[in-house]
Amino acid sequence: MIAALALLALVQTQAEGDPCQGSTTIAVNQCLANDVDTAQAELDRYLAAARERVGQTEDDPLAATKKELLTGFDAAQDAWEKYRDAQCDNIYRYWQGGTIRGAMALGCKLELTQQRTHFIWESFLTYPDSTPPVLPEPVLPDRK
Repeated sequence: MIAALALLALVQTQAEGDPCQGSTTIAVNQCLANDVDTAQAELDRYLAAARERVGQTEDDPLAATKKELLTGFDAAQDAWEKYRDAQCDNIYRYWQGGTIRGAMALGCKLELTQQRTHFIWESFLTYPDSTPPVLPEPVLPDRK
């Protein structure tokens, strides 16, 4: 019953213009995997810019050193990646009884990756004044 409702929701999403329309599970999963790869590439670009900006922090005797800031930045990203993988693996296990499991896990990974990209932009690539951000604001998809 739950799998049927989830499949119905997926079909309704496709009818509303979801770019991952497909007549087969394999086609939908491949499209979502491509979307995840694109989102990951964008996250990598924002991470590189943020890491560069963190590395340009002026040394201040009262603040953390550049090395400490970069180490913390990298540790936080590693921890986030472990969280994302654990969360989306759990989603996969939750839906393991149906063919929708792949789409659900990929959707999880896509959404969390896009959220992380926006968080990196907001936290490291913007300024508190009217200075333009280092990179443009990443677009978060509308949630319905």
